[in-house]
Amino acid sequence: METNETTNSNTLRPVVLQGQTGDLIGFYHPPAHRNGGSLGDVLLVPAFAEEMNRCRSMVTMQAHAFAAMGMGTLVLDPRGTGDSAGEFEAADWDGWRDDLQLGLQWLRQHGNGCRTVWGLRLGALMAAEIAVADSGIEQLLFWMPVTSGKPYWTQFLRIRIAAEMGMEDGAKSTTTLRERSAAGNCVEASGYLVGPLLAQRLDKLEMPAAQRLAGKNIAWFEVGVNADSAMPRANVSMVQDWQSQGVQVTQTQVVGPAFWQVHERAVAPSLVSATVAAVSAWPQTASQRAGVPEIVAQAERPNTIAAEYPVTFSCADALLAGMVHRGKDRGRLGVVIVVAGGPQFRVGAHRQFVSLARLFASNGYPVLRFDLRGMGDSGGDYLGYERSGPDIRAAIDELQRREPDVQDVALFGECESASGILFYAATDARVRKIALANPWVRTPGVQAETILKHYYLDRLKSPEFWRNVRSGQYKIGHSLSSFFQVLLAFFRGRSATRAASSGQDSFDQLPLPNRTAEGMRRFDGSVLLLMSGRDLIAREFDEVTNASQAWRGLLSGQRVTRKDIADADHTFSKPAAKAEAQSTLLNWLAI
Repeated sequence: METNETTNSNTLRPVVLQGQTGDLIGFYHPPAHRNGGSLGDVLLVPAFAEEMNRCRSMVTMQAHAFAAMGMGTLVLDPRGTGDSAGEFEAADWDGWRDDLQLGLQWLRQHGNGCRTVWGLRLGALMAAEIAVADSGIEQLLFWMPVTSGKPYWTQFLRIRIAAEMGMEDGAKSTTTLRERSAAGNCVEASGYLVGPLLAQRLDKLEMPAAQRLAGKNIAWFEVGVNADSAMPRANVSMVQDWQSQGVQVTQTQVVGPAFWQVHERAVAPSLVSATVAAVSAWPQTASQRAGVPEIVAQAERPNTIAAEYPVTFSCADALLAGMVHRGKDRGRLGVVIVVAGGPQFRVGAHRQFVSLARLFASNGYPVLRFDLRGMGDSGGDYLGYERSGPDIRAAIDELQRREPDVQDVALFGECESASGILFYAATDARVRKIALANPWVRTPGVQAETILKHYYLDRLKSPEFWRNVRSGQYKIGHSLSSFFQVLLAFFRGRSATRAASSGQDSFDQLPLPNRTAEGMRRFDGSVLLLMSGRDLIAREFDEVTNASQAWRGLLSGQRVTRKDIADADHTFSKPAAKAEAQSTLLNWLAI
């Protein structure tokens, strides 16, 4: 089957490579034609776990900037990560390096050559390893590099400890979690199961000695929230040590958000500009000055007979990236998974959308999951969930083009994308089912009401809180000030929510709680509400639907099914919660 990817040199192109444990999925951003010749290609070594998701939009921004200056970029997901085959818990460090070396070989055989490796965060350690072993790598780009694996792994484990604070059977120390790895067990944190071999290897990772990087050009970048932000002391020390030993390394700090850490979508354009400037200053070889070929080598076209494969498709003036999962049988009902808001891309937090799509496909439902414009690997401007309708329509069109037997569609979305689905569903007769996980209806007033009920009241009931007050450890003055600000926002929001009616404005001008209610009212298909018991966004939804006149009676009909998972967090990250959510969704599709 022919795909709809064009041969334009600035077109995003899917790549499928045969890895040792299954297909490796990637996207190649080829260089634009330029009179000054080609600067070759760069291989990305991605960040680890959830940081990979949070960095993806920045990676795409940088790849577009590289393309404009005549440099191609391959973004390849190693085994068990991103779109590629396998599960995260079976991945290991050496296997990831083998996969990325396949990407390096592909660039040299089918692209424009590759002398540059670009490492993000923990990926900088692997980028350095690849450069040491490959004399053809002359240049390294480091973004906020991790220089030692052990402290990084410790910090990752602390996420698990913080999430289980107050739970009797929760993890209490990183030592305990390391002992589980040493005993041959997987350790879960942030929804990722980390296998024992990878966990033990992370504890031993270190940057190579300076002499092993002799002759390489290294551009090292840090990001600070302001011009006075201090760079990590260990990183400054390492750069100074390398420079003293003759390594050609420059360290630059730019101002921007810590996009690899935050839970909202954030980008740092100054980092992109600084990186372009650094690469432009590198010396060019004769082969680079030769010019871009008239037709840049094509990325390998995905095998559309495969169980799952990458695609690109158009929405307005942008090219969107997605993955198709063929149904086990050619089903009439297909599923489109809409990427959640924040710093996600189509794989979802802890790859939940990958596993969900594979589950649906194995039970006969073809699936397309994709990146909205300006998110993940997709091009175009970021418009947000409120303007995602054209993207969803384009995705449904693409799924039906790829799987012609699909007549009806179910949409699944979480948080902001669930609300975007509510805005869209009634406008498309093909949409017969919508599944909404913890829908986003937050306004300042709603947020204040939820904080009062589910934060301040819980604290007042806590014996530990009162012990801290009596001991003088609690700063009551500051907290009272915050409390009264929240209380004021609550009264303002409560009044506005109750006064608003669904008919006072056009649909697009309605307040968010009313607009989502009107979307629910207009949609006449089947609805599943999947709600997390340990999530403030879910509680905000309950506050709105209980208090708002616009929502009255909308959730009581037979077409609406609600499933509450008591121990689930916002993204159903724990294995038991994830399994319950997935089985609920699968059973609902079959109704």
